[in-house]
Amino acid sequence: MARTLSLIVLIAALALPATLSAASSIDGTLSVKRGHGQIVLKLRGTAIGSLASGMVRIRDLTPFDGQSPRFRHCRTLRPINTSTTVCKGRRISFRALDGRYIVTTKGAGTFLSAVGHGSVMLDGVDLAPTGVVSFDGGPYQPIPVDPTTYPLGTSSGG
Repeated sequence: MARTLSLIVLIAALALPATLSAASSIDGTLSVKRGHGQIVLKLRGTAIGSLASGMVRIRDLTPFDGQSPRFRHCRTLRPINTSTTVCKGRRISFRALDGRYIVTTKGAGTFLSAVGHGSVMLDGVDLAPTGVVSFDGGPYQPIPVDPTTYPLGTSSGG
């Protein structure tokens, strides 16, 4: 009996740090309005968006998890392989829900919202308004003209 109780206490003690570590990570949020240029979002989470014109490429890093990216209004929709699809056209909309993705957009009139963990690279065009970006509900700032990478989500280290 004492041996069983000791084993239960040991298992609970080992499981506690893992539970605290998972609970201590905080999802980040990203909002892009009227983006013009290229965005590369490496994400564990959810992304939804639209483009007035351009291209969206989504690579699903877990293609067999039951959550497939969706596209609408593609002039051309081309699967590259089992995990990557490219959509080109006007008035494109897309979503990648609850998974691990690399979402690349290139074009004008990009509206993008994302929640989760990862990073985002923003590269606005040189000669036009680049649009604005906000992280974690903060104020909107112009999208940088030079390629700049930002973290998405935080971990308080547990």
